[in-house]
Amino acid sequence: MKNGFTLIELIVVLTVLLMGMVLVYPSFGRMSQSVELKGAAKKISSILRYYRSEAVQKGKAYQVVFDVDTREIRVQPAEAEENKGEGEKNEEKTSGGKERYLLPEGIQVKEMKIPASQYPSEYPVIEFYPNGGSNGGSFVIERENLKAYRIQVNFLTGVVEIKEG
Repeated sequence: MKNGFTLIELIVVLTVLLMGMVLVYPSFGRMSQSVELKGAAKKISSILRYYRSEAVQKGKAYQVVFDVDTREIRVQPAEAEENKGEGEKNEEKTSGGKERYLLPEGIQVKEMKIPASQYPSEYPVIEFYPNGGSNGGSFVIERENLKAYRIQVNFLTGVVEIKEG
């Protein structure tokens, strides 16, 4: 009696393992895209929560600006245009706000339901006020062929929630 495996047995086992890997590998790509989408939803909601907290702590209103065309989300202090001096306008254009977040490739912001803001803006904005409130609103971030996440901001309390679908 010999101890060990024959060459045919090794080839059969390797073939079965290879076939299993070929079947499982495509699901890893979808899984990583799903994780990336969920991560983007959490990042956006954390930005919203942070600037709600900043508005309360510093007694200053903030705008979270959604540029859907470039998939960019940026934060800037909310100020009425008539209160800004010319130097402040130019400074804001070069600095572009406090924080910027670019959504990963393939992730889109859709179904934006955001009411008019208190301060003028050419893009949709969610504003957070010193009293903890907000102008509120909701939007969906999605990637094609994957589930989507709806992010909602309560207008009265400024509380941010993420919901699947």
